[in-house]
Amino acid sequence: MAEAETFRAWAESLVNASYYAILRVPPNAPPPAIKEAFHAFAMRCHPDRYVDEGPEVAAAASEVFKRGVEAYNILSKADLRARYDDALRAGRLRMDPNEIPKPKAAPKAPVSLESLARTEEGKSYARRADLLLSAGRRDDARGQLTSACSLEPTNQELLQRLAELGR
Repeated sequence: MAEAETFRAWAESLVNASYYAILRVPPNAPPPAIKEAFHAFAMRCHPDRYVDEGPEVAAAASEVFKRGVEAYNILSKADLRARYDDALRAGRLRMDPNEIPKPKAAPKAPVSLESLARTEEGKSYARRADLLLSAGRRDDARGQLTSACSLEPTNQELLQRLAELGR
């Protein structure tokens, strides 16, 4: 006779288990082994097997079974399994199959101050500020950029870069 406490304890232990541990397979298990392991798991804890034991036992078995289904749904699909393996290496034991991985953003090339300036005279000061920044002369660059901003007082991008240089 199964007991609800047994299934609840099992469910609690699965919180800290990887999908591989839940199905009791090694990480390099081939797809047929995953399927066979899930079948064995389902035979042990499918809630329909415990209907006659009462609703409390069936509900507890259901919690365990849900984790097994979650594991199988990820490990049985090659693309999800690969994403899960990456997540597992990062320390995540669970994964939502609907979770769309965010592509890593390519680093943005810094925009030159000269390209932000709108007038020829503003571009001249901004170009000098770019050169001074590349030489590591922040204070001198700030002076040149201040001159460019005074010529283009409505250029928000230049004003923002000046504020960043002031930090």
